Order: sequence, then C-alpha cells, then structure tokens
Amino acid sequence: MSITPDPTPEAARPDPRPADRHTKSGVAIGLVTVAALVIALVTRGAGVVGIAVLFLIFVPLEKLFALRPMKVFRRGFLTDLTHLLVDNLLITIGLLAAIVVALIPFFWLRRLDVVGGLPTWASVTIAVLITLFGQYWAHRATHQVPLLWRFHSVHHSIENMDWMASARLHPIDQIFTHGAVVIPLFLLGYGGNVFGGVVVFFTLLALFQHANVRLRFPVIRWVINTPEWHHWHHALDREAINTNFGTPVIDWLFGTAYMPKGKVPSGFGTAEPVPPVGYVRQLAYPFTRPARTGRSSGQ
Repeated sequence: MSITPDPTPEAARPDPRPADRHTKSGVAIGLVTVAALVIALVTRGAGVVGIAVLFLIFVPLEKLFALRPMKVFRRGFLTDLTHLLVDNLLITIGLLAAIVVALIPFFWLRRLDVVGGLPTWASVTIAVLITLFGQYWAHRATHQVPLLWRFHSVHHSIENMDWMASARLHPIDQIFTHGAVVIPLFLLGYGGNVFGGVVVFFTLLALFQHANVRLRFPVIRWVINTPEWHHWHHALDREAINTNFGTPVIDWLFGTAYMPKGKVPSGFGTAEPVPPVGYVRQLAYPFTRPARTGRSSGQ
C-alpha cells in the first residue's frame, strides 16, 4: 500500500505548538488560582464566615431592588470571589512594607507624636480630613497617571456592577490608594486601631456603593458614596468619564462631581483589554504589552 505525500507546503501547515502552549499556560494559571483560593479558605476562616454573611445580606437586597437583571453567579463571579479572599493578605503585606519604607526618612516625625497632645475632637477632625482628601487625590491619580492606571484599570474592567464586583482590585493599586491615607496617619502618630477602622470603612463602603440596587438615599447621597453616585464613576458614558473619585462633597469642591437627575449609566467597563476572567491573568495584566501600549489614562 502506498501513501500519498501531503501536498501542503511545510510552511503552510498549521503549527500545533502555540495551541499546546496556550493550553499548558491555562492549566498552570488555573492551578495557581485554585491554590491561592484554597490557601485563603484555610487561613481566613473568619473571613469566609464574613463573606457568607455579606452574601446573605446583599443577594436578597439586589434581587428585591435590582437596578439591572443579573444572575447571582454571573460570569467572573469566581474570579471576583478569589480577589475578595486573597487580595486582603497581599494588600496588608504591601501596606506594612510601605510604612516601613516611609519610616526610614520620616522616623523623626513619627516620634514627635503630633496628634498625641491634641484634644480628641481635633485628632478626629484631622484623621477624617486626611482620609477624605488622601483617598480622593490618590484615586484621581490612578486615573491620570498612566503607570497607576494600568493597575487601576483592572477594577474598571467590571461590566456587571454588584457587591461582589467591588472585590476586583489589583493589590498594588490598593496599596497605593490606602497608603496615601494610612502612611500620613501613621507618621502623625495615629495607632493601629485608626488604620484598621479606615480599611474596614472603605471595604464596607466599596461593597455598598457597587451594589446592583436602584435605591436612592435623599439625605446621605451628598455625604457618602451611594450606588447611584459610584455607578457613574464606572459608567461608559463619555460625560461621566473621570468623575466621582471620592465623596460627593470633595468631588463638588474640585469640580469632578457628576450625578444627573433621572438618568442611569448606559453601561460599565473600560476600553482596556483587561482579561474579563482569571485571577492570575488580571494580576499579571498591568505588566503585559497590551497594558503598556493601551490608553494613557481614564476609563
């Protein structure tokens, strides 16, 4: 029996190796993600209970007052859950390292204990002002500085706004944003309980302001970030781009507030090619060529 030679030129034959490489990299990334998730589940028992409680609070709330119809276990849910379980550890380690680095040239300032001799009302006022202004300008910088935007764009890749989407954060992005608040507080003499309070406040606020609810809050909507306010920050609508970085009062002060009456955003997301799913892929994205050659800043 004779075998007819393949007439296809050698150069024209498809190379199976790229597909093999993609398959192997996908398996490796999946295994790393699963490993990170398992470690988080084992080491953060209390955190898992807390997430379960939040699930029982926000899921019924979003079903009763949904702004947009959405499945609970939507695409990307597992990725965002991994962020919620794992990122906190990475962010904490990064913040501690940032504080240590900041202490090297400014240890003398910490030893002065600036707020130690102040009355309670004054120290609380200073802490609130540092928190509000530090968070605003750090967040605004992540939209306007190209290098910072590469990390922050991971968060803006959210296309389905709900409470779980708030967890999609790059740890380096959060180390920078939280560091802009925590480091000044630490250098002025504030203790760990203040840092913990700041982190808990921003975490709970993030869960609330990303929630998929159509509720409006007539009194507090101009005082703290509500879903109505923050959804515009994530909007694809041109007039909403690079607005609503902090609390409404601070944004009004600096001319970046946007909350039109009787309208809702047309959609959410970013033009950047951030992977829509995959925890490790999203962590790696800021270091890839598409991130370096993408848009310079903003949604």
